Amino acid sequence: MKQPTLFDLEAFTKSSLPTPVYDPAWDELTPQDSHSVGAQISESDNPYKTVGAQVATDTKKLAPQHDTHWIEKYWVERSGNKYWYYRYCWMVGRKKNRLYLGSVDSAIAKRKKADVEIAIADGLAPVEIESLIKSWRGR
Repeated sequence: MKQPTLFDLEAFTKSSLPTPVYDPAWDELTPQDSHSVGAQISESDNPYKTVGAQVATDTKKLAPQHDTHWIEKYWVERSGNKYWYYRYCWMVGRKKNRLYLGSVDSAIAKRKKADVEIAIADGLAPVEIESLIKSWRGR
């Protein structure tokens, strides 16, 4: 058999291509019969009724990210050692914002953490606490 080239049109005529197979069963399917990807199912058909659902009235039982703002203790690894720090976190929409407070070993950072916790308990808005923290940088 001769290898076809780009300019060999005889290799690509209808006689050389396979004929498509027509199946009349495709005409009988209706959208209600289809269980393909993207098919919409009702709540009662959903086998995963509890996956991802959280029902709680007390928000303190949820993760701290469900609050609007909180203090977070985190660590950074350098040269095989873990260094622990505090930071103030708050949510704006779905974006998590953070401001560094200091090392957990620092007396200044512990005082900043206590001041931010008091501000949160007093009901200050995240914007007010953010400006408070930024005002400490000038000292």
